[in-house]
Amino acid sequence: MKRDSNKGFSLIELIITIAIMAILVAIIAPNLTKYLGKSKTKTDLKNADEIAAQLHNCITDYEAEYDRGLLDSYPGSITVSWDPSLLYHTTPVNADFDKIINQIVTVETESKEVPDDYAKATITSKGDELGAGYTIKVEVGNTVVTK
Repeated sequence: MKRDSNKGFSLIELIITIAIMAILVAIIAPNLTKYLGKSKTKTDLKNADEIAAQLHNCITDYEAEYDRGLLDSYPGSITVSWDPSLLYHTTPVNADFDKIINQIVTVETESKEVPDDYAKATITSKGDELGAGYTIKVEVGNTVVTK
């Protein structure tokens, strides 16, 4: 009579397999968290860059539609802050510019790296002469983009 010798894995074999898997996880886990952190930072950078580009479009549309510089009425700078309870908030309030922002800016403004932190943009005139342009500084979490 033929005897069946298939008894399965021994306890030692299982312990060795689990130990090898634990070592692999210990090696891979720190690298994975590092890459996830970099991914969140890059997402914030992409979103901040997109917000700056869209704000540039808003300024161009505002000046084309109203035939005047954005900061003619509000010298210095304008701050645009996004908040979950409001779509956005502009200080000082410029209803015409607000309307254009509402139509154009549609990117995600919540930081991936710093949860519950929302984008803030500051638009500053580069000078008094005509066509000097603007500096747009966007902050999303710990990421700052200036254009």
